[in-house]
Amino acid sequence: MRRFEPIYHASAAVSVTGGGGWWKHRGLPVRPRPHPGEWAHGYLVRIAEANGYESPRVLWRSLGPRRTSSVSSVRYALRLSPTEWRFLSGPWPRFCRLEHVLAEGLATSDYCHDHLRWCPHCLAEQRFLQARWAIKLCVVCPAHKCYLQDTCAVCHQYQRPERAVLDRCRCGASLIGIPTEHVAEDELRLQIAFQGALAGQAQEGAPSLSVAAWIRLFHRVAALFDAERESRSGQIPGLHRLDLAIAVNRQLASLLAAWPAGFHRYLGDLQRRAEPSFSLVRTFGRLYRWLYRDFEGGEFAFLREAFEDYLREHWWGLLCRRNRRLGTRTINSRKTVHAIAEAAGTTPARVRQLHLAGWVEADIAAQPCGRHAWSFPASQVEPLATLIADGLTLKEAAAYLWLPKHRVRELITAGMIKPLLSTERDGSATWLISKHQLDDLGRAYLAGQAPVAEEEHPDYVPLVQILKAWRLEAGAFPAMLHALQLGVLAPVLGSDVENTVLGDLLLPRRRVQAWLAHWRQASGSDYSITDVATILSIKAQVAYHLVRSGLLESTSSPQAQVRRVSRDGIEKFEARYISLVEIAKRLGTSPKQALHRLQIHPVAGPAIDGCRQYFYLRSDVEHLLDQPPQPQESGNAEP
Repeated sequence: MRRFEPIYHASAAVSVTGGGGWWKHRGLPVRPRPHPGEWAHGYLVRIAEANGYESPRVLWRSLGPRRTSSVSSVRYALRLSPTEWRFLSGPWPRFCRLEHVLAEGLATSDYCHDHLRWCPHCLAEQRFLQARWAIKLCVVCPAHKCYLQDTCAVCHQYQRPERAVLDRCRCGASLIGIPTEHVAEDELRLQIAFQGALAGQAQEGAPSLSVAAWIRLFHRVAALFDAERESRSGQIPGLHRLDLAIAVNRQLASLLAAWPAGFHRYLGDLQRRAEPSFSLVRTFGRLYRWLYRDFEGGEFAFLREAFEDYLREHWWGLLCRRNRRLGTRTINSRKTVHAIAEAAGTTPARVRQLHLAGWVEADIAAQPCGRHAWSFPASQVEPLATLIADGLTLKEAAAYLWLPKHRVRELITAGMIKPLLSTERDGSATWLISKHQLDDLGRAYLAGQAPVAEEEHPDYVPLVQILKAWRLEAGAFPAMLHALQLGVLAPVLGSDVENTVLGDLLLPRRRVQAWLAHWRQASGSDYSITDVATILSIKAQVAYHLVRSGLLESTSSPQAQVRRVSRDGIEKFEARYISLVEIAKRLGTSPKQALHRLQIHPVAGPAIDGCRQYFYLRSDVEHLLDQPPQPQESGNAEP
């Protein structure tokens, strides 16, 4: 017993009671009762402080080496009943060599052994350390909605459980009057759910996980947010530090906030940062593997369901049978261009054209080999099938409206019919025009019209007859429909209004004639570019080039967004310019020889601006046109 003599003299209790042999029969002099849920190490601190020992280690040594491995002897020395002994939990100090009493699902590595945490408010109310405070991932006091503390507010030193006084630092500062930080609502809910699982209580609105499942989830999330732990997924080092444990809790709370919105935001960030790929592993990395390998079982089903919900809504790649971990509903949520074309009853080319025109949602990814992979949501099958069933070609649309095809083209050019697919704009082989739009076009002029009483000698004419026999100028037909829309012209309501098509509208002959005369006077008899080409005896392509280059003045029609050329513009062009063909006729030679003979720079032509014909200023060649034509040289003339 000589080795214990310094301890005996240093302790007031030992100086009165003697060595461990006295305790063997009578126990410690002062024996505070344990509280439910008290940390075993913290209870030893209270016992040592009450009996005047410097630390729990000194107290334990005074009990004698034979007591270090006997639970019954320790219970007898502290005079603890079986119920009071069960109040103590958490890891015992290493020098005690007693079996730890841990929460179900936790290991000794999940506890802080040499670092002390506490809630200043709880410690002020009841002077003992709760066992849950020693768990590394418990960072919040749910009762006071504040973070736990692990450092002194004065000296800023980490506190250790091996101490002489429970509620004071070595520097003498109190551990109770420390200001605390308010916890965010999401983090508080997460800690309440986790600590509820420690007590065996499920929280409403929180994932129903076991303690071991919570610990695994904490560690995996911490690894996801730590770029340095790219290939490691084990224990997170440094969790005994409160600031790091709070950061891990905040990361998991951000994923579980407003479930599953926070988790979907994180998945969206991963997808945006990743290189475009149809591979889930390359896009989501370790998370995808963990969801279906480490997070197996019914407890983590909510994670996999939220992940697959995100894939069905936001994943743009293909999901095929090689993704065997995914559910059937998720795998079938995306389709290839051939699969969706077959389901909608059309061709893959038509599907691609509808997507490029903005009618069908799709995603395109460039593969390393240079090919482009197309992916369509399965939800697009029904809209696509509706578009195809509702679509008509230009010939079918003309027959449906009882109009000539060139009149339907005129309405398309005027913007009164907006096709789903255009041969000019979209590069489609055939037009695709909505049948419902054509129905609305014909019935819109009858809406709100009152029945017209028949006169003694009614004089009504179908619209299709006006278009065939009245020789309307370009632009007159769209202007007439515009007048019908404004109510200037009123059609006659027939008996079958619902089935009346555009070409079958009956219009009053005299009113249409009066309107047409007024329109011609107001429009100034302007012409389309094709009509101008006919008047000038040039090709339509040349006329369009002259308009684009500004040589031929044009304006935009107010009724239709197309270029129009007035009679005055044609006359100005003829007075100022002359074509090489006309010059050759005036000179009695061919255009090729006339081009070589003229030493004048043309204003337009193949070698000037790409125009297919040459044009000159009339003022530059006027003096040559007055000369008589010269006879062509014979091929066998002597030199």
